[in-house]
Amino acid sequence: MSEHSHSLTERKHPYLPGIWLAVGFLGLASLGFLLRPAGVTPEAVLENAAKTRLEKLSKLREEQEKALTSYGWVDKEKGIAHIPIAKAMEQVLPKLRASDPRPAYPITTITPSAIVAAGAPLYPEVPVTTTNAPTLTTTNSAPVTIPTVPAPLKGSNNSTAKKP
Repeated sequence: MSEHSHSLTERKHPYLPGIWLAVGFLGLASLGFLLRPAGVTPEAVLENAAKTRLEKLSKLREEQEKALTSYGWVDKEKGIAHIPIAKAMEQVLPKLRASDPRPAYPITTITPSAIVAAGAPLYPEVPVTTTNAPTLTTTNSAPVTIPTVPAPLKGSNNSTAKKP
């Protein structure tokens, strides 16, 4: 058997591996600090990044301003060109002023569905009363009013209602 024990409690210096680990970490950290390029600080890095962003932004704004104020081709093969925005507004505004306003797309309305006919409100936020309840007309009877259930108030606990 071996005379040397590997247990930390039986060693002569139980903290020696931790000390070596700390020395190694500090050595690597100081090596990284020494190898850092001279004059490079976080402030300098942020300042350079801000200058780069500002240059890109000013270049983008110049390109956009040029596109808004000049003539040019979008697709020459298809015959699509762009004109200055001020000129486009001069051409479009008289046409718009001469015509009556109209919707840009068809306006749809909500029609009562089977859910409303079954008694559920179309808009749950608005309580349903029996005066505006839907009526059902059959061929061999008089119109019948469908009973409706008022919608529960917002925030109320409707635990007594039976779930289907």
